[in-house]
Amino acid sequence: MTIARPHACLLSLPIELRLQILECVIDGSPNAGLKYPKVCATVRPESNRNFQGLILDLGYSAAATLNVLLVCRQLRNEFTKAAFQRTVFVIRDPYYVNAKYFRNLQRVQLDSLRRVMIVFQAYRLSQLSSWRRPFNLEGLHLDNLTIALQSATQHTVGGVLSEDYLANSTRDVVGLLRQLGHVNSFKIVQNAAFTTQRFQAWWYQIIGLILKEDHYQRYDAPDAPQIETTWWDWHFDSAEKSFEFIARPAKPVVPEPDYMEMVAPLVASLMSAMEAGSS
Repeated sequence: MTIARPHACLLSLPIELRLQILECVIDGSPNAGLKYPKVCATVRPESNRNFQGLILDLGYSAAATLNVLLVCRQLRNEFTKAAFQRTVFVIRDPYYVNAKYFRNLQRVQLDSLRRVMIVFQAYRLSQLSSWRRPFNLEGLHLDNLTIALQSATQHTVGGVLSEDYLANSTRDVVGLLRQLGHVNSFKIVQNAAFTTQRFQAWWYQIIGLILKEDHYQRYDAPDAPQIETTWWDWHFDSAEKSFEFIARPAKPVVPEPDYMEMVAPLVASLMSAMEAGSS
C-alpha cells in the first residue's frame, strides 16, 4: 500500500525560507520599472531615430507587484516591510509632485519605502528645489530616487519641443543636490527624451555648475563657507543613457589651495569627457 506523503505548502516552511522565496517574486533589480526597447525607440525622426537606452516600462505597476501581500494576513504581516523595500513606486503626474501620493500609506509602509521613480518633464524640476529630504517627508529615507524625463513626443509647449528646458533646469538640479539628504542614489534617465547629444551636454553642464557653485559657496559667498549637505560621486552610463549621483559625506572645510588640489582630478575628468564627447 502506498502511503501518501503530506504536501508542503509555503506557510509550512520556516519563515526565513518563506521570505527568501517571496523576495524572488518582487523585481528587485536596479532598473525595475524601466526596460531596454526590443526595437529601437523612435522619438523624433530628425533627432533621435535609433534610441537604445532605458525607457519607461509602461507595463510595470507597483500595485501588481505587491499583490502577493493580498494572499493572506500572515504573508502580509511577515512580508510587508521587505516587499515595500524592494518595490519601485512610480509616480506619473504631469503637473505636481508632493507628499500626497503617500498619504494612504501606513507608517510601517512609509518607513519601508526605499525606491521611488518620478516621470517628470524637465521644466518641472524646479518643484523639487525646496526638498531637504524626499518629498520633505519626515522618516522617508530612499536608497534610489530616479527621475525619468518625460518622453520627447509629449514634452511640448504649443506643439513645439523646447530642449532649452534642460539648460534652464541645470541650476534647479544643482541646488537640489547641494541640500538633499536621506537619499543614497539620485538618477536621471533620458527615457528617449531630447537627443542623446543634448542630454549628455546637459550632464556636463550640471557637473560644471556643481563644481563652480561649491567653490563659490565655500570661499566667495558673503556668508561663506556654506557647506553642502551631501557630496556626490557621479557617473554617466552611455548604455542606459542615464547619469547617477551616489551620496557621500560633505567635504571638509580646507584652505582654498588644498580645495583646488582636491577637485583638480574632477575638473580634469570633466574636461576629458567633454573633449571625447565632441570628437
